[in-house]
Amino acid sequence: MKLDARIKSISDILTCFDIEESKQYIGQKGYFSNDIEHYRCLDSTKYGILTEIRDSHYQFKEDNNSWRFFIPESRLLKDKKKEFRPYTLREFLVKFPLLTTITVRKRGDNDCIITSTFTAYRTRIICIDVCLGAEWISLGTLADEYEYKNTLGNWLPFGVEE
Repeated sequence: MKLDARIKSISDILTCFDIEESKQYIGQKGYFSNDIEHYRCLDSTKYGILTEIRDSHYQFKEDNNSWRFFIPESRLLKDKKKEFRPYTLREFLVKFPLLTTITVRKRGDNDCIITSTFTAYRTRIICIDVCLGAEWISLGTLADEYEYKNTLGNWLPFGVEE
Protein backbone atom coordinates (compact mmCIF):
# COMPACT_ATOMS: atom_id res chain seq x y z
CA MET A 1 0.00 0.00 0.00
CA LYS A 2 1.33 3.44 -0.94
CA LEU A 3 1.19 5.79 2.06
CA ASP A 4 1.05 9.57 2.28
CA ALA A 5 4.55 10.96 1.65
CA ARG A 6 4.77 12.20 5.25
CA ILE A 7 4.45 8.68 6.70
CA LYS A 8 7.79 6.87 7.04
CA SER A 9 6.41 3.37 7.49
CA ILE A 10 3.10 1.59 7.97
CA SER A 11 4.43 0.54 11.38
CA ASP A 12 4.17 4.19 12.48
CA ILE A 13 0.37 3.94 12.29
CA LEU A 14 -0.77 2.79 15.70
CA THR A 15 -3.56 0.34 16.36
CA CYS A 16 -5.13 -0.28 19.73
CA PHE A 17 -3.18 -3.50 19.90
CA ASP A 18 -0.18 -1.18 20.52
CA ILE A 19 -1.77 0.03 23.77
CA GLU A 20 1.34 0.42 25.93
CA GLU A 21 3.25 2.24 23.19
CA SER A 22 0.20 4.39 22.35
CA LYS A 23 -0.37 5.72 25.87
CA GLN A 24 2.64 8.03 25.59
CA TYR A 25 0.81 9.95 22.84
CA ILE A 26 -2.26 10.92 24.90
CA GLY A 27 -2.63 14.68 24.66
CA GLN A 28 -0.75 14.88 21.36
CA LYS A 29 -2.06 15.87 17.94
CA GLY A 30 -2.30 13.37 15.14
CA TYR A 31 -4.43 11.76 12.45
CA PHE A 32 -7.30 9.33 13.13
CA SER A 33 -9.20 6.92 10.92
CA ASN A 34 -11.22 3.72 11.02
CA ASP A 35 -9.81 2.59 7.66
CA ILE A 36 -6.08 1.99 7.13
CA GLU A 37 -6.57 2.90 3.44
CA HIS A 38 -7.20 6.54 4.46
CA TYR A 39 -3.49 6.85 5.27
CA ARG A 40 -2.75 6.98 1.54
CA CYS A 41 -3.60 10.68 1.92
CA LEU A 42 -3.70 12.30 5.35
CA ASP A 43 -6.37 14.72 4.08
CA SER A 44 -8.75 11.73 4.22
CA THR A 45 -8.23 11.34 7.97
CA LYS A 46 -9.48 13.29 10.99
CA TYR A 47 -6.91 15.59 12.58
CA GLY A 48 -7.26 16.02 16.32
CA ILE A 49 -5.88 15.38 19.80
CA LEU A 50 -5.70 11.90 21.30
CA THR A 51 -7.67 12.17 24.55
CA GLU A 52 -8.02 8.57 25.69
CA ILE A 53 -7.34 4.96 24.78
CA ARG A 54 -10.08 2.50 25.65
CA ASP A 55 -8.26 -0.76 26.28
CA SER A 56 -11.38 -2.91 26.53
CA HIS A 57 -12.87 -1.57 23.30
CA TYR A 58 -9.62 -1.25 21.32
CA GLN A 59 -10.35 2.37 20.44
CA PHE A 60 -8.52 5.66 20.27
CA LYS A 61 -10.68 8.53 21.55
CA GLU A 62 -10.67 12.07 20.13
CA ASP A 63 -13.36 14.43 21.43
CA ASN A 64 -16.43 12.16 21.44
CA ASN A 65 -15.26 10.05 18.50
CA SER A 66 -13.73 6.57 18.54
CA TRP A 67 -11.14 5.44 16.01
CA ARG A 68 -9.25 2.23 15.19
CA PHE A 69 -6.04 3.85 13.88
CA PHE A 70 -3.93 6.82 14.93
CA ILE A 71 -0.61 8.29 13.82
CA PRO A 72 0.90 10.99 16.02
CA GLU A 73 2.10 14.10 14.28
CA SER A 74 5.51 13.56 15.88
CA ARG A 75 5.94 10.32 13.88
CA LEU A 76 5.54 12.06 10.54
CA LEU A 77 8.35 13.23 8.30
CA LYS A 78 8.76 16.97 8.38
CA ASP A 79 7.71 18.17 4.97
CA LYS A 80 8.68 21.35 3.30
CA LYS A 81 6.02 24.02 3.19
CA LYS A 82 3.53 23.05 0.54
CA GLU A 83 2.92 25.48 -2.27
CA PHE A 84 -0.55 25.82 -3.72
CA ARG A 85 -1.68 27.43 -6.92
CA PRO A 86 -5.21 28.74 -7.37
CA TYR A 87 -7.81 26.39 -8.82
CA THR A 88 -8.62 26.83 -12.47
CA LEU A 89 -12.31 27.54 -13.04
CA ARG A 90 -12.86 23.95 -14.19
CA GLU A 91 -11.10 22.50 -11.12
CA PHE A 92 -13.12 24.77 -8.82
CA LEU A 93 -16.41 23.75 -10.46
CA VAL A 94 -15.57 20.06 -10.13
CA LYS A 95 -14.67 20.49 -6.44
CA PHE A 96 -17.51 22.93 -5.64
CA PRO A 97 -20.45 22.68 -8.05
CA LEU A 98 -22.80 25.67 -8.23
CA LEU A 99 -25.06 25.96 -5.15
CA THR A 100 -22.61 24.07 -2.95
CA THR A 101 -22.50 25.22 0.67
CA ILE A 102 -18.90 26.06 1.63
CA THR A 103 -17.50 26.89 5.06
CA VAL A 104 -14.53 29.28 4.78
CA ARG A 105 -12.23 31.32 6.96
CA LYS A 106 -9.18 33.49 6.53
CA ARG A 107 -6.18 31.20 6.93
CA GLY A 108 -5.76 30.36 10.63
CA ASP A 109 -8.59 32.65 11.84
CA ASN A 110 -10.92 30.73 14.16
CA ASP A 111 -12.85 33.86 15.16
CA CYS A 112 -14.60 34.47 11.85
CA ILE A 113 -15.89 31.36 10.09
CA ILE A 114 -18.42 31.90 7.32
CA THR A 115 -20.72 29.34 5.75
CA SER A 116 -22.19 30.44 2.45
CA THR A 117 -23.37 29.12 -0.89
CA PHE A 118 -21.37 29.26 -4.11
CA THR A 119 -23.90 31.05 -6.31
CA ALA A 120 -22.06 32.35 -9.38
CA TYR A 121 -18.77 32.91 -11.16
CA ARG A 122 -17.44 35.42 -13.65
CA THR A 123 -14.40 35.45 -15.85
CA ARG A 124 -12.53 38.68 -16.36
CA ILE A 125 -9.41 39.44 -18.33
CA ILE A 126 -7.23 39.56 -15.22
CA CYS A 127 -8.85 36.90 -13.03
CA ILE A 128 -11.76 34.60 -12.30
CA ASP A 129 -14.11 35.50 -9.46
CA VAL A 130 -16.56 33.33 -7.55
CA CYS A 131 -19.52 34.55 -5.56
CA LEU A 132 -19.78 33.09 -2.06
CA GLY A 133 -23.01 34.30 -0.57
CA ALA A 134 -23.04 37.94 -1.65
CA GLU A 135 -19.27 38.47 -1.82
CA TRP A 136 -17.13 38.19 -4.96
CA ILE A 137 -13.65 36.75 -4.36
CA SER A 138 -11.02 35.90 -6.96
CA LEU A 139 -9.66 32.35 -7.13
CA GLY A 140 -6.19 33.86 -6.54
CA THR A 141 -7.30 35.56 -3.31
CA LEU A 142 -8.98 32.34 -2.13
CA ALA A 143 -5.73 30.41 -2.68
CA ASP A 144 -3.56 33.06 -1.00
CA GLU A 145 -5.70 33.99 2.01
CA TYR A 146 -8.51 31.49 2.67
CA GLU A 147 -9.13 27.86 3.52
CA TYR A 148 -12.26 25.71 3.51
CA LYS A 149 -13.60 22.99 5.80
CA ASN A 150 -13.94 19.56 4.22
CA THR A 151 -16.53 16.93 5.16
CA LEU A 152 -14.19 15.46 7.79
CA GLY A 153 -13.88 18.82 9.53
CA ASN A 154 -10.31 19.54 8.38
CA TRP A 155 -9.31 22.97 7.10
CA LEU A 156 -7.75 22.79 3.62
CA PRO A 157 -6.29 25.42 1.28
CA PHE A 158 -8.26 26.68 -1.71
CA GLY A 159 -5.90 25.45 -4.36
CA VAL A 160 -3.98 22.65 -5.96
CA GLU A 161 -0.66 21.49 -4.52
CA GLU A 162 2.24 22.13 -6.87
